Amino acid sequence: MVQINMRGLKKEIAQQYSRKFKKQVERKILADVEKVKKQLIDEFNSHSVTTDIEAGPSASNVPGGGSLFALIGFEAGDDPTQRLRAFLLSSLKVNIKNIGRNDVEFSFILDLPSREDMDAISPLPWAAGRSWLDEVERGVSGLGRFLVKQSASSRSGTAIQVDGQVRQSSLSGKPYMSQIIKNLLKNLTSTLDLS
Repeated sequence: MVQINMRGLKKEIAQQYSRKFKKQVERKILADVEKVKKQLIDEFNSHSVTTDIEAGPSASNVPGGGSLFALIGFEAGDDPTQRLRAFLLSSLKVNIKNIGRNDVEFSFILDLPSREDMDAISPLPWAAGRSWLDEVERGVSGLGRFLVKQSASSRSGTAIQVDGQVRQSSLSGKPYMSQIIKNLLKNLTSTLDLS
């Protein structure tokens, strides 16, 4: 009678195939994450808030004239969307680990961009502790006192805030990074089939 040591056989098979299997799983997960990262950056790049800010201080993309760049109060030459884009590109990370030494099972940890981290790299130029991302989503204040005027005292060089009301327009909040991150999670779930 022949006896088969099933535990030993399982261990031997796992050792032979776990490296190959892990590499295949790793390649698949990394490719899927890169695909989702591209979707993330494409959505970020094409979002109207991103394009309005990147249009710079001379654009006319807020009600009554002037630019979102100047209304938020960025300094001329600043590139706030580039800082955020670089953060998004670097923040999506994958770590794949074996669960057990003798099993062909793996776990992976996916680090996602957090709202706190995004807020930290997107400070309002004129209000310590506040984020321009939050302002955009809540509604940028000060539009009624926003006067389009070339001025040396202007951060952007193209507009200033005045004491009195100069227009009746308002700028309501717009889903921006909260929606982009929500879509990122949805895309990750469907691409990696995590349902």
